[in-house]
Amino acid sequence: RAQRLLQLGGAEGRWYLMATNQEIEAEAAKPMVWFQHDVNAAYDMKLELVIDEFGMAGYGRWWRLCELLAAETGHKVEVGDERKAKIMARKLSTNVGDLLKYLRFLSDIELICMPGDGFIWNERMINQARTTGEKRANGKRGGRPRKTAVKT
Repeated sequence: RAQRLLQLGGAEGRWYLMATNQEIEAEAAKPMVWFQHDVNAAYDMKLELVIDEFGMAGYGRWWRLCELLAAETGHKVEVGDERKAKIMARKLSTNVGDLLKYLRFLSDIELICMPGDGFIWNERMINQARTTGEKRANGKRGGRPRKTAVKT
């Protein structure tokens, strides 16, 4: 099995074993507790289209959907059956009909992927999860020691 090495600078010239792709993918699939987003996201052309079509409620619904995707294992959400769609509609403060209209719109403007298998996801979220997974996996290999609580 191939391993990657990273050389760190300094007088020691230490080499550290990097995480494998399998380790990175396993960590990337785990729920994220936060995700990066641009502070001027409302000016993104796709989100401007969301605001034009659904108002600020649609914009807020977008960020709630991103939170749900980030918190889900694998960063995909199932909306394919009626029960799952009803739960998702409740989480996004809407009804099933309006949810499906909203998701189709997001898919049409390529904010989400909705291939017809009952799951939806966002490509940018998947990429960010991979970056986070790589950091987690490499962190498990070594580097900075974990912080421990001081007992008094």
